Amino acid sequence: MDKFLWTNRKARLQLIKSVSGANYNWLFLPGGPGLGSESLQTLTKILELPGTIWHLDLPGDGSNQTPDDPKYFSHWSEALTEAVTALNNVILVAHSTGGMYVLATPKLENRLIGLVLMDTAPDASWLKEFVRYTKAHPINEAKKLQIQYIKKPTNSLLKKLTIASASYSFTKKCLKKGISIFKKLPFNYKTCEWSNVNFDQKYKSKWVPKKIPTLILAGEYDQIIPLKFFMNSKKFNRKNIIYRTITHAGHYPWVENPKQTARVFRQYTRLLPKLKVRN
Repeated sequence: MDKFLWTNRKARLQLIKSVSGANYNWLFLPGGPGLGSESLQTLTKILELPGTIWHLDLPGDGSNQTPDDPKYFSHWSEALTEAVTALNNVILVAHSTGGMYVLATPKLENRLIGLVLMDTAPDASWLKEFVRYTKAHPINEAKKLQIQYIKKPTNSLLKKLTIASASYSFTKKCLKKGISIFKKLPFNYKTCEWSNVNFDQKYKSKWVPKKIPTLILAGEYDQIIPLKFFMNSKKFNRKNIIYRTITHAGHYPWVENPKQTARVFRQYTRLLPKLKVRN
Protein backbone atom coordinates (compact mmCIF):
# COMPACT_ATOMS: atom_id res chain seq x y z
CA MET A 1 0.00 0.00 0.00
CA ASP A 2 1.36 3.44 -0.94
CA LYS A 3 2.22 5.78 1.91
CA PHE A 4 0.48 8.73 0.20
CA LEU A 5 -2.77 8.96 -1.71
CA TRP A 6 -4.00 12.11 -3.46
CA THR A 7 -7.60 12.68 -4.50
CA ASN A 8 -8.67 14.51 -7.66
CA ARG A 9 -9.31 17.64 -5.59
CA LYS A 10 -5.77 17.41 -4.19
CA ALA A 11 -6.53 16.27 -0.67
CA ARG A 12 -3.65 14.17 0.68
CA LEU A 13 -4.02 10.97 2.68
CA GLN A 14 -0.92 9.72 4.47
CA LEU A 15 -0.74 6.17 5.77
CA ILE A 16 0.52 6.20 9.35
CA LYS A 17 0.17 2.62 10.61
CA SER A 18 -2.00 -0.49 10.57
CA VAL A 19 -3.00 -2.71 13.48
CA SER A 20 -4.80 -6.03 13.24
CA GLY A 21 -8.24 -6.38 14.79
CA ALA A 22 -10.77 -4.88 12.36
CA ASN A 23 -11.09 -3.51 8.86
CA TYR A 24 -11.49 0.14 9.91
CA ASN A 25 -9.90 3.19 8.30
CA TRP A 26 -9.29 5.96 10.84
CA LEU A 27 -8.99 9.29 9.04
CA PHE A 28 -7.50 12.13 11.15
CA LEU A 29 -8.28 15.71 10.07
CA PRO A 30 -6.37 18.57 11.75
CA GLY A 31 -7.64 21.93 12.94
CA GLY A 32 -6.33 25.22 11.70
CA PRO A 33 -7.04 25.70 8.94
CA GLY A 34 -3.69 26.05 7.25
CA LEU A 35 -2.18 23.85 9.95
CA GLY A 36 -0.86 20.51 8.74
CA SER A 37 -1.84 17.08 10.00
CA GLU A 38 1.58 16.97 11.65
CA SER A 39 -0.26 18.61 14.56
CA LEU A 40 -1.87 15.19 15.15
CA GLN A 41 1.34 13.15 15.11
CA THR A 42 1.58 13.06 18.88
CA LEU A 43 -1.98 11.72 18.97
CA THR A 44 -1.78 9.01 16.32
CA LYS A 45 1.57 7.90 17.74
CA ILE A 46 0.01 6.90 21.07
CA LEU A 47 -3.10 5.25 19.63
CA GLU A 48 -3.26 1.51 19.01
CA LEU A 49 -6.55 1.23 17.15
CA PRO A 50 -7.79 -1.75 15.15
CA GLY A 51 -7.45 -1.00 11.44
CA THR A 52 -5.45 1.59 9.53
CA ILE A 53 -4.70 5.16 10.63
CA TRP A 54 -4.40 7.92 8.03
CA HIS A 55 -3.62 11.63 8.26
CA LEU A 56 -5.71 13.85 6.00
CA ASP A 57 -4.56 17.23 4.70
CA LEU A 58 -7.08 19.22 2.69
CA PRO A 59 -5.68 21.05 -0.38
CA GLY A 60 -3.55 23.92 0.86
CA ASP A 61 -3.34 22.72 4.46
CA GLY A 62 0.12 22.66 5.99
CA SER A 63 2.67 21.17 3.62
CA ASN A 64 0.04 19.94 1.12
CA GLN A 65 0.55 22.85 -1.25
CA THR A 66 -1.27 23.33 -4.55
CA PRO A 67 -0.77 25.60 -7.58
CA ASP A 68 -3.41 27.94 -6.09
CA ASP A 69 -4.10 27.18 -2.41
CA PRO A 70 -7.09 29.53 -1.85
CA LYS A 71 -8.76 28.30 -5.04
CA TYR A 72 -8.36 24.61 -4.21
CA PHE A 73 -9.16 25.11 -0.54
CA SER A 74 -12.39 26.93 -1.41
CA HIS A 75 -13.68 23.49 -2.44
CA TRP A 76 -12.80 22.01 0.96
CA SER A 77 -16.24 20.37 1.40
CA GLU A 78 -16.02 18.47 -1.87
CA ALA A 79 -12.38 17.59 -1.15
CA LEU A 80 -13.30 16.26 2.30
CA THR A 81 -16.17 14.18 0.94
CA GLU A 82 -13.97 12.81 -1.84
CA ALA A 83 -11.23 11.85 0.64
CA VAL A 84 -13.67 10.00 2.88
CA THR A 85 -15.19 8.21 -0.11
CA ALA A 86 -11.73 7.00 -1.20
CA LEU A 87 -11.66 4.49 1.68
CA ASN A 88 -14.01 1.90 3.13
CA ASN A 89 -15.33 1.73 6.71
CA VAL A 90 -14.14 5.22 7.63
CA ILE A 91 -14.10 6.62 11.15
CA LEU A 92 -13.42 10.33 10.81
CA VAL A 93 -11.51 12.00 13.66
CA ALA A 94 -11.44 15.79 13.45
CA HIS A 95 -9.91 18.47 15.66
CA SER A 96 -11.03 22.06 16.22
CA THR A 97 -11.88 23.82 12.91
CA GLY A 98 -11.55 20.45 11.20
CA GLY A 99 -14.54 19.26 13.21
CA MET A 100 -16.51 22.28 12.07
CA TYR A 101 -15.77 21.45 8.44
CA VAL A 102 -17.10 17.97 9.12
CA LEU A 103 -20.36 19.20 10.65
CA ALA A 104 -20.80 21.67 7.81
CA THR A 105 -20.73 18.80 5.29
CA PRO A 106 -23.95 16.75 5.56
CA LYS A 107 -22.92 14.43 2.71
CA LEU A 108 -20.51 12.77 5.13
CA GLU A 109 -23.20 11.25 7.32
CA ASN A 110 -23.91 8.28 5.04
CA ARG A 111 -20.22 7.73 4.28
CA LEU A 112 -18.99 7.17 7.83
CA ILE A 113 -19.28 4.31 10.31
CA GLY A 114 -17.94 6.42 13.17
CA LEU A 115 -17.10 10.00 14.13
CA VAL A 116 -14.83 11.55 16.74
CA LEU A 117 -14.92 15.31 17.32
CA MET A 118 -12.18 16.88 19.43
CA ASP A 119 -12.23 20.39 20.93
CA THR A 120 -14.66 21.75 18.37
CA ALA A 121 -18.13 23.33 18.35
CA PRO A 122 -21.60 23.12 16.76
CA ASP A 123 -21.61 26.78 15.68
CA ALA A 124 -19.55 29.97 15.66
CA SER A 125 -20.65 31.15 19.12
CA TRP A 126 -17.36 29.88 20.54
CA LEU A 127 -15.48 32.56 18.59
CA LYS A 128 -17.07 35.55 20.32
CA GLU A 129 -16.48 33.99 23.72
CA PHE A 130 -12.86 33.25 22.93
CA VAL A 131 -12.29 36.81 21.73
CA ARG A 132 -13.67 38.04 25.05
CA TYR A 133 -11.32 35.68 26.86
CA THR A 134 -8.27 36.95 24.96
CA LYS A 135 -9.21 40.54 25.80
CA ALA A 136 -9.47 39.63 29.47
CA HIS A 137 -6.19 37.67 29.31
CA PRO A 138 -4.02 39.58 26.79
CA ILE A 139 -0.59 38.41 25.64
CA ASN A 140 1.46 41.45 24.66
CA GLU A 141 3.75 39.63 22.24
CA ALA A 142 0.75 38.06 20.50
CA LYS A 143 -0.96 41.45 20.18
CA LYS A 144 2.14 42.94 18.51
CA LEU A 145 2.42 40.01 16.10
CA GLN A 146 -1.30 40.19 15.34
CA ILE A 147 -0.93 43.81 14.19
CA GLN A 148 1.95 42.83 11.90
CA TYR A 149 0.07 39.83 10.58
CA ILE A 150 -3.06 41.83 9.74
CA LYS A 151 -0.94 44.31 7.76
CA LYS A 152 0.95 41.65 5.83
CA PRO A 153 0.22 37.97 6.61
CA THR A 154 2.96 35.42 6.00
CA ASN A 155 3.55 31.80 6.99
CA SER A 156 6.36 32.90 9.28
CA LEU A 157 4.20 35.45 11.10
CA LEU A 158 1.33 32.98 11.46
CA LYS A 159 3.72 30.51 13.05
CA LYS A 160 5.19 33.14 15.40
CA LEU A 161 1.69 34.29 16.34
CA THR A 162 0.59 30.71 17.10
CA ILE A 163 3.66 30.13 19.26
CA ALA A 164 3.19 33.44 21.10
CA SER A 165 -0.44 32.49 21.79
CA ALA A 166 0.38 28.96 22.96
CA SER A 167 -0.80 29.63 26.52
CA TYR A 168 -4.35 29.75 25.16
CA SER A 169 -3.90 26.18 23.89
CA PHE A 170 -1.94 24.57 26.72
CA THR A 171 -1.86 24.65 30.50
CA LYS A 172 1.20 26.14 32.21
CA LYS A 173 2.47 22.66 33.03
CA CYS A 174 2.62 21.66 29.37
CA LEU A 175 3.35 25.03 27.76
CA LYS A 176 7.00 24.32 26.84
CA LYS A 177 6.05 20.99 25.28
CA GLY A 178 3.24 22.64 23.32
CA ILE A 179 5.54 25.36 21.99
CA SER A 180 8.11 22.76 20.91
CA ILE A 181 5.36 21.02 18.89
CA PHE A 182 4.20 24.26 17.26
CA LYS A 183 7.77 25.09 16.24
CA LYS A 184 7.94 21.93 14.10
CA LEU A 185 4.63 22.40 12.26
CA PRO A 186 4.06 23.70 8.72
CA PHE A 187 1.65 26.63 8.37
CA ASN A 188 -0.20 28.06 5.38
CA TYR A 189 -1.62 31.53 5.97
CA LYS A 190 -3.49 31.58 2.65
CA THR A 191 -5.95 28.88 3.68
CA CYS A 192 -6.18 30.33 7.17
CA GLU A 193 -7.18 33.69 5.74
CA TRP A 194 -9.65 32.14 3.30
CA SER A 195 -11.43 30.35 6.13
CA ASN A 196 -11.45 33.44 8.33
CA VAL A 197 -13.24 35.43 5.62
CA ASN A 198 -15.54 32.75 4.21
CA PHE A 199 -16.28 30.25 6.97
CA ASP A 200 -15.25 30.78 10.59
CA GLN A 201 -17.55 33.60 11.69
CA LYS A 202 -20.73 32.30 10.07
CA TYR A 203 -20.27 28.57 10.70
CA LYS A 204 -23.22 26.52 11.86
CA SER A 205 -23.49 22.72 11.83
CA LYS A 206 -25.65 21.37 9.02
CA TRP A 207 -26.11 17.85 10.38
CA VAL A 208 -26.19 15.87 13.60
CA PRO A 209 -25.07 12.23 13.70
CA LYS A 210 -28.31 10.31 14.15
CA LYS A 211 -27.08 6.73 14.03
CA ILE A 212 -23.30 6.46 13.75
CA PRO A 213 -21.39 6.06 17.04
CA THR A 214 -20.01 9.49 17.87
CA LEU A 215 -17.47 10.54 20.49
CA ILE A 216 -17.13 14.22 21.39
CA LEU A 217 -14.23 15.13 23.67
CA ALA A 218 -12.35 18.19 24.86
CA GLY A 219 -9.71 19.14 27.38
CA GLU A 220 -10.92 20.10 30.84
CA TYR A 221 -9.13 23.45 30.61
CA ASP A 222 -9.65 24.16 26.92
CA GLN A 223 -9.96 27.97 26.83
CA ILE A 224 -10.53 28.08 23.07
CA ILE A 225 -13.44 25.69 22.50
CA PRO A 226 -14.61 24.03 25.74
CA LEU A 227 -16.95 21.05 25.69
CA LYS A 228 -19.89 23.10 26.98
CA PHE A 229 -20.85 24.31 23.50
CA PHE A 230 -21.92 20.77 22.60
CA MET A 231 -23.19 19.91 26.06
CA ASN A 232 -25.55 22.89 25.92
CA SER A 233 -26.88 21.93 22.48
CA LYS A 234 -30.10 19.91 22.76
CA LYS A 235 -29.85 18.53 19.24
CA PHE A 236 -26.51 16.88 20.07
CA ASN A 237 -28.02 15.16 23.11
CA ARG A 238 -28.52 11.72 21.56
CA LYS A 239 -28.00 8.10 22.62
CA ASN A 240 -25.43 7.52 19.87
CA ILE A 241 -23.31 10.48 21.03
CA ILE A 242 -21.04 10.18 24.06
CA TYR A 243 -19.05 12.94 25.75
CA ARG A 244 -15.71 12.74 27.49
CA THR A 245 -13.65 15.38 29.29
CA ILE A 246 -9.89 14.84 29.22
CA THR A 247 -8.69 16.01 32.61
CA HIS A 248 -5.75 18.37 33.21
CA ALA A 249 -5.62 19.28 29.52
CA GLY A 250 -6.23 22.19 27.16
CA HIS A 251 -7.00 22.48 23.44
CA TYR A 252 -4.66 19.60 22.51
CA PRO A 253 -5.70 17.14 25.23
CA TRP A 254 -3.67 14.18 23.92
CA VAL A 255 -0.47 16.18 24.47
CA GLU A 256 -1.24 16.84 28.13
CA ASN A 257 -3.06 13.64 29.10
CA PRO A 258 -2.11 10.93 26.58
CA LYS A 259 -3.07 8.01 28.82
CA GLN A 260 -6.68 9.10 29.31
CA THR A 261 -6.99 10.12 25.66
CA ALA A 262 -5.80 6.69 24.48
CA ARG A 263 -8.14 4.98 26.96
CA VAL A 264 -11.13 6.99 25.74
CA PHE A 265 -10.38 6.00 22.13
CA ARG A 266 -10.09 2.33 23.13
CA GLN A 267 -13.44 2.51 24.91
CA TYR A 268 -15.00 4.15 21.88
CA THR A 269 -13.98 1.26 19.61
CA ARG A 270 -16.40 -0.99 21.50
CA LEU A 271 -19.29 1.04 20.10
CA LEU A 272 -18.27 0.55 16.47
CA PRO A 273 -19.94 -1.98 14.18
CA LYS A 274 -18.16 -5.34 14.14
CA LEU A 275 -16.24 -5.90 10.93
CA LYS A 276 -14.12 -8.69 9.54
CA VAL A 277 -10.84 -9.05 11.41
CA ARG A 278 -7.76 -8.03 9.42
CA ASN A 279 -5.31 -10.82 8.57
